[in-house]
Amino acid sequence: ASLPEAMMRVADRWKQETGTAITFSVTGCPYPLHPEVEVSLLRLQQEGLANVFKHAQALQVTVTLSYMEDQVALDIHDDGVGFDPQLQSLPTERGHSGFGLQTMRERVAQIGGQMIVESHPGQGTTLAFQIPVEVNE
Repeated sequence: ASLPEAMMRVADRWKQETGTAITFSVTGCPYPLHPEVEVSLLRLQQEGLANVFKHAQALQVTVTLSYMEDQVALDIHDDGVGFDPQLQSLPTERGHSGFGLQTMRERVAQIGGQMIVESHPGQGTTLAFQIPVEVNE
């Protein structure tokens, strides 16, 4: 299956398991990526959604996969409780810690990309992953 199809299945399964509304969309024209990049993007989506479930108490999640000329971006946004991104660990009522953010940061760095975390207490969270790609002419 293509990466967008696989990511749509992950989103659908996550919605069924958590009961949280999720919207998945693709922007740009999908093109083949290196298999390592595709696997990493899929894992980043899974880890990001796991963090939403553990920490956010969100009612709505949006996942966007964007194909651009020189990069692919993955954005995961939730309308949950938010947090201070300067904190290294995120304690929650369920007893989980936020070490998933560091794992995601390391995973995206392995494929030459970067992760940006935008969040404020009470205002939700956006995880933005940007991965440079070489397009074969």
